[in-house]
Amino acid sequence: MNLLFAHPQAGAADLLGSQLSRSGSDSDGIVTVQHRDRLFARLEEPFDVVAVHTGLFYDSYPWDWMPEIRRKQPQARVIVAPDEAVYDSFMLEALTRLAETLGFAVLPLGGTDQETFEALAASVEGRSVRKAAGDKRSGIVVAVWSASSKDGATTVAVNTALALASANRLRVGLIDGNLRNPEIRSQLNLTETDRSQFKLRPKLQTQTLQPEDLLDSCITYRKMNGLHILTGSPRRDTALDMTPEMMAHLLQTARSVFDVTLVDLNAYPDNAATVCTVRGADIRWLVAQNNYASYRTSWREWFDCYWKYCGLTPSDISLILNRASSDDKPERIADALHMSLGASIPNAPGGLGMKAVHEGVPLYLMPKAEPFTEAIDGLAALLTKRAEGDVPGTDLAPGRRRKPGWISRLSALFG
Repeated sequence: MNLLFAHPQAGAADLLGSQLSRSGSDSDGIVTVQHRDRLFARLEEPFDVVAVHTGLFYDSYPWDWMPEIRRKQPQARVIVAPDEAVYDSFMLEALTRLAETLGFAVLPLGGTDQETFEALAASVEGRSVRKAAGDKRSGIVVAVWSASSKDGATTVAVNTALALASANRLRVGLIDGNLRNPEIRSQLNLTETDRSQFKLRPKLQTQTLQPEDLLDSCITYRKMNGLHILTGSPRRDTALDMTPEMMAHLLQTARSVFDVTLVDLNAYPDNAATVCTVRGADIRWLVAQNNYASYRTSWREWFDCYWKYCGLTPSDISLILNRASSDDKPERIADALHMSLGASIPNAPGGLGMKAVHEGVPLYLMPKAEPFTEAIDGLAALLTKRAEGDVPGTDLAPGRRRKPGWISRLSALFG
């Protein structure tokens, strides 16, 4: 394979070569350039594959250089890696449309450096990304985020985690990944302040986090020993310090510890915690309300200007319609978004929702919230079946909660 690789980073060729070598390819035929002038000079020679990082063209428009590459290399497969350091949705749209017209492949945004080079190597070789042998991905990860702020993602994540833990069958992790506005601590009225994800930052940075470290930093909720909560940090100014590599390492460790890990995320894809969790999750729940600003405006605009460039499609996501009324038609809303409907969660009557927030007692543990509880149990049933491999007889269908679950809930409420 005759490959021309253009990347501004010194040592990038070695990183790509190591990925190619792992898959059995010969990496000796890589011609590497670090400047645009050298790229266009080498384009006079024939190549099978041309891979270009857009950082070489930080001050140029895509239409100035992309057609020129195709003109000089009409026979080559061309792969474009967008520069993660510079985000411009208009330029990404222009780049994507030009790539489609010119027959270029574009790598998705939002991965770690290793994931990016893995994807680049796979694209060079014309294959899908393979997981490394021995990659431990036992537990499932569920990303829970909203179309816009205050749509109820935290409520859904917290109460579903409680429902799973009340069944006493799975080891459940609940991670507050909303680094800018962590709310799980207050929603559960957790008073312990010496344990949070902030103390894990050094081990996440050095990629040395062990399962026992994660468990030691988690808080168990009252009598629910199967529920382990990793709360957010009060240092909200450090949200952007979390890198993709750190978040990927945290999720990988969580998979090895918990059967199910629910991650409550910020509504906006402006930090690594949200982006990396949504991209890497096994299940993705978008929580929205039946109003124009939520699922129509907020979600569609965020999807169009960012999420679609991460390689996601609406079919990869399930809609959780929150605070639904009897007049809502959740199936139609899901169809309009081209998503599957994960659940329709009714609005709690009599101000119970506000009471839950103010008193720090989740709705799932409150009397008179049965319609809400049944909807949450339905979500827990889906996760239970997924985590247990669709074992017959393990369904926790609404209205069929087992007695041990009720005992656990009462113990948690009064423990």
